[in-house]
Amino acid sequence: MSLDLTGEGLAVERQREDCERIVRSREWSLVETYVDNSISATDKTKVRPSYDRMVADFKAKRFDALVCWDLDRLTRQPRQLEDWIDAAEEQGLRLVTANGEADLSTDGGRMYARIKAAVARAEVERKGARQSRAQQQRAKQGRPPRGVRATGYTLDGEVIAAEAQAVRAVFEAFATGTSLKALAAALSGAERLTREVGDKTHIQVLPASVPVLPTRSGQPWNPSTVTGMLRNPRYAGWSMLAGEIVRDESGRPVQGQWEPIVQDSLWLDVQRRLDDPKRKSNKTGTDRKHLGSGLYLCGICDRPVKAHNVRYRCAGHVMRTRAAVDAFVLEIVRARLARLDLSDLLPTVQEAEIDQLHEQIEQARGRIERARADYRAELIDGPLYKEIKAEAEASIQRLDAERLSLSASPATAAILAAEDPVEAFDNADLATRRAVIDMLAVVRLFPAPRGLKVFNPDTVKIQPRARARGLPATEP
Repeated sequence: MSLDLTGEGLAVERQREDCERIVRSREWSLVETYVDNSISATDKTKVRPSYDRMVADFKAKRFDALVCWDLDRLTRQPRQLEDWIDAAEEQGLRLVTANGEADLSTDGGRMYARIKAAVARAEVERKGARQSRAQQQRAKQGRPPRGVRATGYTLDGEVIAAEAQAVRAVFEAFATGTSLKALAAALSGAERLTREVGDKTHIQVLPASVPVLPTRSGQPWNPSTVTGMLRNPRYAGWSMLAGEIVRDESGRPVQGQWEPIVQDSLWLDVQRRLDDPKRKSNKTGTDRKHLGSGLYLCGICDRPVKAHNVRYRCAGHVMRTRAAVDAFVLEIVRARLARLDLSDLLPTVQEAEIDQLHEQIEQARGRIERARADYRAELIDGPLYKEIKAEAEASIQRLDAERLSLSASPATAAILAAEDPVEAFDNADLATRRAVIDMLAVVRLFPAPRGLKVFNPDTVKIQPRARARGLPATEP
């Protein structure tokens, strides 16, 4: 049976009863019953365990007659049908169908079987083309796609609150620097990741903001399934087809007829991080083990420092003890988080400027639409149309980047808006604490004076970012 909608197996049970009635009427001995319920015989890539076992049993000469309800219940693959025809001609296999249409022992029966298989195959191809065209139409109209539902939504596009909360938490955690492996472990119910590097054990505490979310298959989450979630533009409210955002004739993303789970700015931030070549490198992946590695800058060359044993290092410039530097930076950050005017740091949406950018983006898209109309009316030639289109698309890309830079980011808002921000910061995972530090300040490390055994705070410069008013600045 291709698809058992109820899971009760009623259809294959009816088929089995009809087939066993034939076995009894011919006074045959029933050797085995082979059932593949809710598995299509049309898709040759599908694994049909019972079918494969049946083929093996025939080769082992366990039976010499085969009863099936209809030929298309046996197979819809012409190549497989030819194998059974060969078995009937060369090895004497008797193949009987419940509807009485197949008799592979005669040339007429074999011809009928081949014609039926070809017709069935052609109908499958036509059905596939119709379904593909229907999916394209649904996507262009912004309607929810059919098929496997996305986590967080029903098939009709309604939000499933508990799943949507988990999806949102995954996006926000990844945006702050949490690794795909850590997210998969957190969704699967783990509390920490343990990794052996040489003779040392590294323990990574997983983000508490990401809830446990069982998969529909019952298998644990893995990094690739998390990546599939993060890549899905449906969560930002955009229509998707074959993994790509669907766009109208002017290049505008088609808005879906469902409620977005994450902001488009957060979704695009996540895409940039997924595409970052540095993140994909084994040396600078997402599993940061130290507070300042890749975050603090060298005070001499302004490049990010790296962790080296118990120190932060910029080769030839700076070598500083990690514990002392981190303790000092955390002290400064905690002091700022404890201030009463912390609400000033909450990300704000500059709505007037964003609305103006939206208007400019629409004007640029209007240029493309007008140029397309002029080209179709033969008022302009192809090269001029391409030139106008390229200029407008470049303008749209620039304006869209500016719009996203003004949009509020939820990455660190939970810490800043907490009842006790200092406690929330201390209890956060490493990736979130790094994101908060990065939002508040730029930290630069300078060489320590020679011969000095104690930490000198004057060798660490903490420069507040523009919106981090009230953060005490330190000078080397």
